[in-house]
Amino acid sequence: MAQVFGPDAFTVGADTNIDAYPSGSPDYAYNLGSGTDLVVNAANDRVQSLLEDKAARIIDGAAPTGTQECIVDGNSIAGDSSYVAVRCAAAGTADFYIGWMEDALANEIRLDRLDAGAFTTLVREDRGLTGAATRRWRLRAIGAGATVALETQIDDTRPLAFSDTAADRKTAGPPGLGCGASGTWVDNLSVDDLAATGSMARCGTLSIGTGAAGTTYSAIALGFQPKVVILWWTKRNGNLNAAGD
Repeated sequence: MAQVFGPDAFTVGADTNIDAYPSGSPDYAYNLGSGTDLVVNAANDRVQSLLEDKAARIIDGAAPTGTQECIVDGNSIAGDSSYVAVRCAAAGTADFYIGWMEDALANEIRLDRLDAGAFTTLVREDRGLTGAATRRWRLRAIGAGATVALETQIDDTRPLAFSDTAADRKTAGPPGLGCGASGTWVDNLSVDDLAATGSMARCGTLSIGTGAAGTTYSAIALGFQPKVVILWWTKRNGNLNAAGD
């Protein structure tokens, strides 16, 4: 795999609108919002918002539009958070996927699809995360055909995966970032094109349910086809990556 953009530390000498950052040759453009809705703050060196649900995509030529993984540092506040985005519409419309959290409700980790600005929750699960905190978000998208494989993760919790086969699935577009509410922020954005290298390894999860012996299970969001799979049993029935006894 190869990092192709970032990490962007959002360092500026004066407050700068996201679609004017960096000056001279902007790297970002709005998908939700305009003007001062998302500002690179000079005092904190990060992207901040005083409004709800504002998002921007990367327009730098290095950003992948197909297979991609985006990682950002951000924060969660009561009931909302910043978010990471992939497959943002290149036309600038509010169409993309986001990974975020909403700790005011059960099953706080969420993977949503935006269709013309309307939120559709694809999957959500509990990971035991609560309260205001600085966190790291990761979101990847693989596949441009009938199925788009998605995987999101917050900090070191168990990844949350979903295969989108809907007519509104997003088959192309660059990654991006967003702020879900006033007081949320994003920093240290990096993008990987998940291109194959000579030797690759990836940690993932399988939800095996109660299928009979011989049932086939899929882990299509790894980004490559593994030659060897090592299964590890934690001896725990939980959602965190805790060590077994």
